[in-house]
Amino acid sequence: MAVNLLTMRNGLLIGFFSLSLAVAVAQGGEVNPAEVPVPQGGWAQRHKEKLELEKTHQYDLLMIGDSITHNFEKPEYQPVWNQYFAPKNALDLGYSGARTENILWNIENGELDGQTPKVVTLMIGTNNADETHYPTHHTGEQIFGGIRAIVTEIRQKLPNTKILLLRCFPYGDDPDHNSRGIVLNTASKLAKRLADNRHVFWCDVNHVFLNSDGTMNKALMPDVLHPNPEGARKWAEAMEPLLSKLMGSR
Repeated sequence: MAVNLLTMRNGLLIGFFSLSLAVAVAQGGEVNPAEVPVPQGGWAQRHKEKLELEKTHQYDLLMIGDSITHNFEKPEYQPVWNQYFAPKNALDLGYSGARTENILWNIENGELDGQTPKVVTLMIGTNNADETHYPTHHTGEQIFGGIRAIVTEIRQKLPNTKILLLRCFPYGDDPDHNSRGIVLNTASKLAKRLADNRHVFWCDVNHVFLNSDGTMNKALMPDVLHPNPEGARKWAEAMEPLLSKLMGSR
């Protein structure tokens, strides 16, 4: 019965957002697909497991993102997690393949409910710009809209929580000169404006992944997309001063 109710609930939610899209189009409005909550296929069980964890424990740090964040649960990344994030009482809410619309759905379906963390980190948008593995991809402006919608949701649900908003990580051999990298740069440039240094704080660690000429350092990001464990360590080290400050400021 619980599964049927969950299925019914999800179906109603999808129907509601489909209706909202139809109404907006009928009224001549432009709908940004990066802002319309959509459940992510293949991760229903992970979502359920995260909800169960949050029912039984209060976390001080929630880390929201895609595979780059999700990777911390892999054995080879665990030493980094255990050094930098586990001592901060953290929960990994990364989902491999997630886009802004999927994170919005997760949040609207309970992933922040009942929690009062000191800090939420957010790094999302990379998959929205993917022209290869998804049927649609978004512009930098659309991705920014999705990021802004997520920040708004977090602020509404967790008004006393600090948000550490990360710049989208660089992509490609030469991040400033490929279409996906340029889109992500545009999204990040716009997203930086969300930082008010009271509730939302901007964090740009991209320099740690780049060579002096601006090309990708493949010793840290071999696939020019995901930091390897050493790259993840460099990320954690670069973010540590600001993250620790925010966690101690409340």
